[in-house]
Amino acid sequence: MAYVDSNVIGAAKIDKPFERELKVVMSPETHKDVKDFTLLISTLAPNGGCTDFHSHEASGELMVFTQGTGKAWLDGVEYELKPGVAMYAPPGVEHKTLNTGDTPLVIICVFVPPASVDYIQANIEAARKRL
Repeated sequence: MAYVDSNVIGAAKIDKPFERELKVVMSPETHKDVKDFTLLISTLAPNGGCTDFHSHEASGELMVFTQGTGKAWLDGVEYELKPGVAMYAPPGVEHKTLNTGDTPLVIICVFVPPASVDYIQANIEAARKRL
């Protein structure tokens, strides 16, 4: 069975203006028992940490907000974010998240079907190049 303590996983860091940390917690590439999803934790820095507008062509992304406050844009509509809110971006639908608060905005992200670790790393590198 797949078991992970996400507190001991190293995070990929992205600098301003897209200041955030990403941890791949579970995926088919990290756990042989995981076949149908990729689990990622995204932590957006206080006061402006964000993602760029993006979409995932092959995977839908379920986002559950567990800490902090912010705003999200999904298919052109703006939403308020707080703990307990969930949002789903179907494959190909453009979305963005922004931390508007003084504490980190923590997002549990589940990609279905799974997003490969290589795909996630390529998106991290693309964000770094846009800095």
